[in-house]
Amino acid sequence: MAEDVDWCARAAKLRRVEEAILSGEMVTEARFGADMTRFASASLADVTAALNEALRRCAESRGEKPRRTRYAIPARARPY
Repeated sequence: MAEDVDWCARAAKLRRVEEAILSGEMVTEARFGADMTRFASASLADVTAALNEALRRCAESRGEKPRRTRYAIPARARPY
């Protein structure tokens, strides 16, 4: 199932969604008198997390080695 997804195309779409959220183009709800328009909204954190995942999988599908995002913190003890 995961092979059916084009991660590079998905990353491009998520990039456009992220830019729309940051520029204020995505309206959650607009009311003009009795008329109301409601659009689907997504939080910026959710879109950014999905974008990072899509970029990582896109790099993997192209044969690149993805960047490490987490590093271990060395343990240190102070002798008393």
